[in-house]
Amino acid sequence: MSKFREKLRRRDDFVVTVEFVPGRGPKGRGVEEAVDFAKAVLETGLGVDAVSTTCNPGGNPAISPDVLGRELMSVGIEPLIHFACTNLNRNMMEARANALSRAGLDDLIVVSGDYPMSGYGGIARPVFDLDCVQAVQYLKDMNRGLEVPARKPGMTERLAATDFFIGCAVSPFKRLESEMMLQLYKLEKKVKAGADFVVTQVGYDVQKYAELLKYMRLRNIDVPVLGNVYTLTLPIARLMNQGKIHGCVVTDELLAEMEDEALADDKGRGARLERSAQLAAILRGLEFDGLHIGGFGLKCEDVAHILQRADEIGESWRHYLPNFQYHQAGEFYLFPEDPKLKMGAAEMVPVARPGQRRKPLDFRVSLLFHRLIFQEDTLGFDMMAGLYRFLEGHKRLNESAYFFERQIKRTMFDCRECGDCALVDLAYLCPMANCAKFMRNGPCGGSYDGRCEVDSDKPCLWTRVYDRLASVGQLDTIRDEYVPPIDNALARTSSWANFYLGKDHTGKKRKEAIASGRG
Repeated sequence: MSKFREKLRRRDDFVVTVEFVPGRGPKGRGVEEAVDFAKAVLETGLGVDAVSTTCNPGGNPAISPDVLGRELMSVGIEPLIHFACTNLNRNMMEARANALSRAGLDDLIVVSGDYPMSGYGGIARPVFDLDCVQAVQYLKDMNRGLEVPARKPGMTERLAATDFFIGCAVSPFKRLESEMMLQLYKLEKKVKAGADFVVTQVGYDVQKYAELLKYMRLRNIDVPVLGNVYTLTLPIARLMNQGKIHGCVVTDELLAEMEDEALADDKGRGARLERSAQLAAILRGLEFDGLHIGGFGLKCEDVAHILQRADEIGESWRHYLPNFQYHQAGEFYLFPEDPKLKMGAAEMVPVARPGQRRKPLDFRVSLLFHRLIFQEDTLGFDMMAGLYRFLEGHKRLNESAYFFERQIKRTMFDCRECGDCALVDLAYLCPMANCAKFMRNGPCGGSYDGRCEVDSDKPCLWTRVYDRLASVGQLDTIRDEYVPPIDNALARTSSWANFYLGKDHTGKKRKEAIASGRG
């Protein structure tokens, strides 16, 4: 067991990790700096528990974090590997996970990953075969030992168990209620799937940090949380302010302050390190379990300064709270205002009252048809199930029924014929057609003001799901219902037939419920 893991599990000492964004190519400054930092940490005795390396950050190609992880481990620093869902299908994910396990690289941060923005000969094709909730579930199943088909037909065998310690990310720095709540709901899914710890996204509003902890306590989500302390440089702050580094929030007010700070003789270096130190002290005062420190070009002496200065601030951390009130215009807050962050018990403000959301016509029509023919224990359901059992033995009739289904679903839902339909899970909005990352268990962290990370002209699919389910008082389904990966064997087959015959994920769940006496 790594010392990082042991320390975080005990939760009796403050953990410090430092993140590096590796560059492209086999060598060069952007590749070497993480290992150089690790060597400097060992030489100086700086209290850093793990060094984190990202996976194709910003959707750009970069050297594998797995390779850097092995080098970090060889010099005596514990690596924390980012495991992104962007570029690998589930088989390659398993292959990568087994390679990491064999190399002793067992501490991971599992993320959806950034949408590809560049690549050899043009922009790379994204994969997103699994979302991060499904990936966490997969890795935890590997920890239990996957049961797989054996060489002998009809037999199974159990693979050797892995020992992954899995972190996940959450972005509470969202302006809209729908985006904020969806991040929290998805966090619950990640923890339920098996995430062992949480790392926050980049943000500079301390009330949002506090709200994350309050929500987790209210919902009894008992896993360690690392607060993100990112040391902004002015160029990076400008990009974040423009929404070009997805999920990271820098307000106009903060950017203006940094523009002024850059006029100083040190180009603002002292001010940005002081900002990070103050935030680190505040997060420690709020009783986060640790810090996840990052920043472009961050040196060992910079991290040492941040940690030393945070120690100096110590119990005076509340004095610096006014320096981190970077609110977005019209921003939603989940708890009543708490300017001194006393962190006492508090009730959430009312959210998503059904009467406040309208039901679009296509949603109303879909709900009607669901009640008539897709809802169990109705005459319509029994008739349709009988019809598809009959059609299963009549190829020509079956093809005609599928043609009819395709025309309806293409017109109403822009159906992509995955055959393992998630419409019922996502308020009758198709993730294959409407989400650039095909997310089935909640949004990625990259949306901004309710717009898609990849196409800002489109609303985020999941904000639409939120509004629809809020209109019928069914938001708990987002938080409570795990949607498994697509069975690609069902592609270009009738999802209606697969549903009624128990072949898709919904039909299988129904059959399992009946077998266990719940249905």
